[in-house]
Amino acid sequence: MDHRIDRRRLGLPVLLETEHELIVVKPSGVATELSRDHAGTSLISRVDASLPPEVRPRLPHRLDRVSRGIVVVALTRDAVAFHNAQIQERQWEKVYLARCLAPMHRSAKEWVGLHRLHLRVQSGRARVVHSGGKPAITEILDVQPAPEADGEVHALVRLHTGRFHQIRATLAHLDMPLVDDWLYGQSPGRERERFYLEHVALRMTPCASDRPVAVHWHADPDREPMDDALRAALDRLLQAWENEGAVRVGGFDGEER
Repeated sequence: MDHRIDRRRLGLPVLLETEHELIVVKPSGVATELSRDHAGTSLISRVDASLPPEVRPRLPHRLDRVSRGIVVVALTRDAVAFHNAQIQERQWEKVYLARCLAPMHRSAKEWVGLHRLHLRVQSGRARVVHSGGKPAITEILDVQPAPEADGEVHALVRLHTGRFHQIRATLAHLDMPLVDDWLYGQSPGRERERFYLEHVALRMTPCASDRPVAVHWHADPDREPMDDALRAALDRLLQAWENEGAVRVGGFDGEER
């Protein structure tokens, strides 16, 4: 079956394209999927419109509308089943870049490490609870000052579980909410919000492959400027993935290095 995508019609950066999956960069403000999408504005609708009509793309995971970054789209039934199983078995490793308010009463560097919470979804929010919630394990790999804003930091975050709003709820619980997070912090009004959360790196194994890939677009022009120390921490993680056998991909249009 011909799965070639019309990249001009798609209009999104493609980080990897195989027979079974497509890995793209979703901009913030674009929904990954909508229950009703007559205008075809969601990411999955854009992918669908860019493929031959016999191909039906499916999503093994999603990003919130306000988040940006890496999204994997399955192009075959085998791929969506394979990736769903991989996610359930925690074979994917996902890393995010988040801009946060610096904690008021302690150093943000003190939060580097694993954080184990229990979250319960209530009225569209994930709340930290002492019992009855689902375990949420979040690892803060590093925290450095955000180069363009006093009193704000960038956190490099690795997910060990995939709960609803896990990063946003965890960082707010640590007194380090995402900047202008209207659900878990404060907002100056939608026209002035600077919310930033990016799925910046992913280690996963493509369907029909026996070797994992480390997905990251180093030269992404829409990524916020990062402190050199945080950039080095991310580079060390990517190098560690390569040392463990992953192939680095993510030059624009799926270039390998």
